[in-house]
Amino acid sequence: MNLTKDYNEQQLEQIIKDHIVKEFMYNKSDVLLSNDLPLIKEGIIDSMGIFQLINFIEQQFGFTLNPEEVSRKNFQTINAIKSFVITKLQ
Repeated sequence: MNLTKDYNEQQLEQIIKDHIVKEFMYNKSDVLLSNDLPLIKEGIIDSMGIFQLINFIEQQFGFTLNPEEVSRKNFQTINAIKSFVITKLQ
């Protein structure tokens, strides 16, 4: 599946994962970041972290989120974030 001229699905997933590890998991070396790990529930990302993540996603992938898209369901897991970004890029 060709998402855009810039990224395939695996690249997009890796970019998101790398950012989360670097920015939110520097002090959580005991946590394994799987694609379905509940990021908010596990305390990896908090409300301020969501806005930081949104800023990164907007800059990285070149789109702007609408206020109604800023919901917990879009940022609960790596899979949810990836699916949301794919939807925005298509």
